[in-house]
Amino acid sequence: MDLPADLRLIRFATPAALVCALGLAGCSGTPAQAEAEAEAESGGQTESSESESGTSQLCEPGEVRCVDEGAVETCSDDGDAWEPTACAEDEACVDCEDGSCVAACVGVCDQAWGAAGCSFYTTGLYQGSLPPMAEPPRDAIVVTNPDLKRSATVQLFWISYGLTTEILDGNATLAPGESKVFELAPGLTDHEYPPEISLLRSGAMYHVVSDSPVVAHLHAPYGAVNSNESTLLLPERSLGQDYVILSHGAWVEPNYFVVIALEDDTTVTWEPRVETAGDDMPVPFVDAGGSGVMVLDRYDNLRVETSAATGRPKCEQDLSGTRVFADKPIWVMSAVRGLRLPWCGGSMVEGCDTIIDETCNFGSDFAIEQAVPPQLWGTLYVGAHSPVRGAETHYWRVYAGADNLTVSTNPPQPGTPAVLAAVGDWVDLAAPTGANLVFSADGPILPVQYISGHHDSANDMGSPAMVQAIPTDRFLDRYVFETGSGYEQHFAQAIRAVGGAEVTIDGSPVAGWEAIGAWEVANVEVSEGAHVVASDQPFGLAQYGYSQHIGPTDNSSGYAYVVGMRLD
Repeated sequence: MDLPADLRLIRFATPAALVCALGLAGCSGTPAQAEAEAEAESGGQTESSESESGTSQLCEPGEVRCVDEGAVETCSDDGDAWEPTACAEDEACVDCEDGSCVAACVGVCDQAWGAAGCSFYTTGLYQGSLPPMAEPPRDAIVVTNPDLKRSATVQLFWISYGLTTEILDGNATLAPGESKVFELAPGLTDHEYPPEISLLRSGAMYHVVSDSPVVAHLHAPYGAVNSNESTLLLPERSLGQDYVILSHGAWVEPNYFVVIALEDDTTVTWEPRVETAGDDMPVPFVDAGGSGVMVLDRYDNLRVETSAATGRPKCEQDLSGTRVFADKPIWVMSAVRGLRLPWCGGSMVEGCDTIIDETCNFGSDFAIEQAVPPQLWGTLYVGAHSPVRGAETHYWRVYAGADNLTVSTNPPQPGTPAVLAAVGDWVDLAAPTGANLVFSADGPILPVQYISGHHDSANDMGSPAMVQAIPTDRFLDRYVFETGSGYEQHFAQAIRAVGGAEVTIDGSPVAGWEAIGAWEVANVEVSEGAHVVASDQPFGLAQYGYSQHIGPTDNSSGYAYVVGMRLD
């Protein structure tokens, strides 16, 4: 973590120096001057310790501390001197604040903050069908350098089908605040209608590597078509071994999740609440309430889908709450091939409560979110509604990250307080147009917003998407992002404490705040392209894009994602 030099020295300062370092009254000099004054007042004596033999020592032998950002020093064997060692050019000294480690020079990638990192992954997905096109649309990874001073050299590697070898596919050097759109291979994401069957394969994936922390977002695809979605990509350093799948009823089958193994001999277990497809070659069919187990090697990716073979109505083919475990860190993506909210169509769907409405027939869309491990969930969230298009309803599903917890909302909503008995349980909520909510619980939860289609009194704008909320204690004070391409509207949505520090977008103050409890929300329409959003205090940020429904071959589209979060 980068701190001002005067704050990095606080740990080693005398009380007088500490007072001055904090800028308190009665100090006119620097921490170093205060240290000198304190030494003079004590007759030139410096703080020392005594060894077991009673000999006075300057320091404890072997003790390590940071001199400043560029050097570490170690106490000599006799305790009489500090022996400095300079950090390498691309390193900085990071002190240990809680006693669980020691100060050390660490590389720049180990100093990553927020959702920044030096290694990211994605693979081909399976989404909604498209009208006839000359060339399939391309997914894209948008990489942005959030650093204020340091450039980042970024490389994109392709791992081909059935292989584990990385082949350089693109590179860029990003100046501070600069972004790069890496378009992926056409046809990587499947838009056809193959049989609903789970899949195991090696490769067919991309790996982003940087020599300095960057932020990455996936747009699938990048340009606006009739089926779009986006997600924050989590850096490899934050991946976990325990996940809960986010999903919904599948208007267009199937629902699914994808697992990428990053190490050989990784045992992956999933416990679905509905049947998942398989053919035992080698993916097993798993009953609802059962357990599937597979051993994956590095760069194997497993796609587990809902099963249509059991006759379960597709509105119930919902993988929500499925637990996914592994004995080593894994990458997990939740996906709904065709999300439709509200659930309606031009004809009745057997076993489902369907509203008959012809205008709904082009109202479903692809929805994805890279899964965040439950250990990064929180107990307090601001549920900011998606930027209003018309008179649409705002749909939420709140997932439990622990057993036996209670979820409350402000203002209270029908169905709350809700008691969730087990990890992965959820409660569905529907808030009226323009209603923001505050979610709280006595244990970890994850609220996910499911954006309605253009047919939901939304002036034919936008289409379904899902976006997870961020706990208020994981907000950041600065974000960088680049919008999707070809949409009619793009919005940046900021969340801060009431009366909090000013938030700026590209240097211009954000206005139009709406209060919700102790928090306030602002939706700002932004131009297509790259943006920097900053404040002197932590705040939350999400990004949305909408285009308009014109007809079956020029359909509405939309996307939504959180721009970043604190992962440490």
